[in-house]
Amino acid sequence: MTRNQLRRLVLDNGLRILMAPNPASASIGIAVHYGVGFRTEPKGRTGLAHLFEHLVFQGGRGAAPEGYLSRVQRAGGFGDARTRQDVTVYYAAAPASALEMLLALEADRMRSPCISARNLRSQTAVIDEEIRLMVRNRPYGAFPWVLPRALNRHAENTRDGYGETVDLAAFDIPLCERFFTDHYGPGNAVVTLTGAFDPGTAERLVRGHFGTLPARPPVAAPDAHEPLPGEERRLTVADPHAGSPAVAVGYRMPDPVTERADHLAHIVLAALLGQGRQALLRRGPTAAAGVSSLSVGCGLFGLPLDTAGPDLLTLFAVHEHEHGAEDVLAALDGTLEALARDGGDAGLLRATTARWAAGALRELGDPGTRAQLLGLRETLFGEAELTEALPELVRTGVTGEQVSRAAARLRSSHRAVVRFVPGEAAKRGAAQEKAAA
Repeated sequence: MTRNQLRRLVLDNGLRILMAPNPASASIGIAVHYGVGFRTEPKGRTGLAHLFEHLVFQGGRGAAPEGYLSRVQRAGGFGDARTRQDVTVYYAAAPASALEMLLALEADRMRSPCISARNLRSQTAVIDEEIRLMVRNRPYGAFPWVLPRALNRHAENTRDGYGETVDLAAFDIPLCERFFTDHYGPGNAVVTLTGAFDPGTAERLVRGHFGTLPARPPVAAPDAHEPLPGEERRLTVADPHAGSPAVAVGYRMPDPVTERADHLAHIVLAALLGQGRQALLRRGPTAAAGVSSLSVGCGLFGLPLDTAGPDLLTLFAVHEHEHGAEDVLAALDGTLEALARDGGDAGLLRATTARWAAGALRELGDPGTRAQLLGLRETLFGEAELTEALPELVRTGVTGEQVSRAAARLRSSHRAVVRFVPGEAAKRGAAQEKAAA
C-alpha cells in the first residue's frame, strides 16, 4: 500500500482519521488508538491505564443501559480492547451496514465514558481476578513481566500492565476523570477504518460524530529511553505451580525509529533461533538439549513494532533438570556466536523470512486486525504504511550480514536471565546467586 492509497484526515479538534477502504471486503474494521499505556501512568498509579481500558470498554453514556458490546454483537460484529506500553486500543469488526453505529459508539465513549462507583468496583474486581488467574496461579505466570523489571531501571519500563493491588484499591472517580481528561481527548487519538466502505460517506459520518468533540491538549508521555545494561542481570523466581524448571532471557531491541534496519534484523534473528521446525535452537548443531518447550519472539507481547520505547527480544524455555538453565544459555550463546561469524545458512534465512512474511500477510486479511495494525503504526510512528510494507521488508530486505550484526549485539553482558524454580529448590538457587555476588 502506498501513502496515496491511504486517506488521512485531521479534524479541527486534532483527531486523526486513517481510512483504508477495500471494496472487495464484505465487512468493516474500526480501531481507535489512544496515545496512553501503562508506561504513561502517573507515579504510584500502576494499573490505571488497564483499568481505564476496562471502564471505557463498557461504552459511553449514550450506550447505556445496553452497553457497547451488546450493541455491536446484536449488529453481527465483535469488539475488544487492549492496553500496551504506549497505546490503548478499542477495536471492532462488523458487517458494512454497521459503520455509522460503530462510529457513533466510539464518539460516544470519547465524549463521556460511563464511569460510576459501581462500575469502578466491578472492573477492579475483574482485574484482581485476571491477576490471580494469569499471573499468580498460573505456571510461569510471571513471564514475561519479570524480564523488563530485571533489564530496566526506569520505573516506566518495569511495569507489567496489571498494576499493584494496593494502587488498584486506591483508585477513585476523580482520579479516573482526570485520567480521561489528560489522555482521552481527540488530539491524542487515531481512528482507523478498513474494509467495505465509501470514503466520502465515511468522512461525512466521521465529521458528524467526532467533529463536535472539544479539543483538549494531551499530556506528554515520559521519555522512556535508557542506556543498555552494562552487565548480565539475574533473578530467581520461586514458582509453586511450575512442574519443571524454566529459564527466561531478555535482550533490549534496537530503537524502532533510529535503528529500523537493525530492529528488523532482530525480528529475523528471533525467528531463526526459535520459530518453526527448523529453528536453530530446536534442530541446529548447537540446539538446546533437554528442552520440552521453547519460544523466542520480539516484543513484550509477541508483536514487533508495537511500542516506540524500549522493547525486548525474549526467549523462554522449559527444561528437564535443575541445572538445565545453564545448558540453554550455553546453546543460545553458541548459536549466537556462530551466526555472528557467518550469518547462518542462506537457504534457511530465505525460508525463515518467507514463512514470517506469509504469516504477517495472513493477519492483514481480517479487517479488524488490519485496522488495529495500521492504526498502531500510525499512532506510534506516523507510518501506517509500515504495516503493509513489513512482510516484504522482512522477506527481501534483511540480509545475512544484518543478522550476523544482530547476533553479535546480543551479548550476555546486555541481557537479563530469570530462572523459574519449582518449590523449595528456588531458595537454594537464590542463596547460591547471593553468595556468588
